[in-house]
Amino acid sequence: MAEIYVNSNSPIKTKIFWAGEIVDPSSSVVVDVYDITKDPAISPAIDPTSLLLTTTAVKLENDFGTYQVVLPTAYTDRNRKFKFVWRYQINGANSYHLSYTDVVTPYANLAEAIEDLGFGTDPSDPNYKTYHDLQMAEKYARKLIEDYCNQSFYLYDDVQIAYGSGSNTLTIPVRLSQLHELYEEDYLLVDNINDINNWNTEPIISESGFGIRINTQSIIDNTVYIANGMTPPTVSDLNYGGAFKRDRRYKIAGKFGWETVPDNVEQACIQLMADYFEKDTVWRQKYMKSLKTFDWQFEFNDAVYKGTGNAYADKLLDGYIVNSMVVI
Repeated sequence: MAEIYVNSNSPIKTKIFWAGEIVDPSSSVVVDVYDITKDPAISPAIDPTSLLLTTTAVKLENDFGTYQVVLPTAYTDRNRKFKFVWRYQINGANSYHLSYTDVVTPYANLAEAIEDLGFGTDPSDPNYKTYHDLQMAEKYARKLIEDYCNQSFYLYDDVQIAYGSGSNTLTIPVRLSQLHELYEEDYLLVDNINDINNWNTEPIISESGFGIRINTQSIIDNTVYIANGMTPPTVSDLNYGGAFKRDRRYKIAGKFGWETVPDNVEQACIQLMADYFEKDTVWRQKYMKSLKTFDWQFEFNDAVYKGTGNAYADKLLDGYIVNSMVVI
């Protein structure tokens, strides 16, 4: 899957094939762009069949059969997924092909990675890395980090399901940044977007971000009960059975993930980008345990296949590992 970075205007490229060969079409190349992002927070929902943009691709003069388009930055301001329909004529016949591109949040600033790793910016420098090289290294590092930590380090809208345990805290499987809606079964408890509260209780995000707890202070000071001649519920009342009932299904809609990439995650990403360019990475990826010639030998520790492959990166990321579990 092709990628471009959030808030960037990187070109999206394609090559045109015909009869097994890369060719230049006999017409201009027109591109239809569709937003196919699955985003539950947007209402009405995104229609993946609705045309977002039509533009004409630019031919790359030094690369036969290669064309590119550049999306306006207004379309790359958040993580999204686009479908591209490339339309053209070859020998008078109409033809087309599809491609897909993700707008993603990088886990390391490429300029900082260049400085930290001592890469050159001049093509004549023997340690020069192209922008594409750096993108591939960052993608390699990002995928390793997400697999190792079982979470993503950017903001995204989603809906998660959790089950109550009979306490005043609801544990959720991923980090919550903003709570939009909370349902018990299919009943709306709270809608913070439209300022609706059918619960008479204020849910707040726990300090870790991996839970929702009730604001007991707001309940104790609840003037609505007093104004109506009633006694407000106390913390003891809420602890009886807990606000989040045992085995009840709760649906949480909101923004999940991280507003900014944590420093340790960014540093781990840069370390893994360096590994991407190391020659021994090829051997590790082939599950080679040891290598030997007539005058030297080295052997990989088994732990190299259990983490990211970099002990320092693993240490930096250890505090961000989320235990995964299957909910039936």
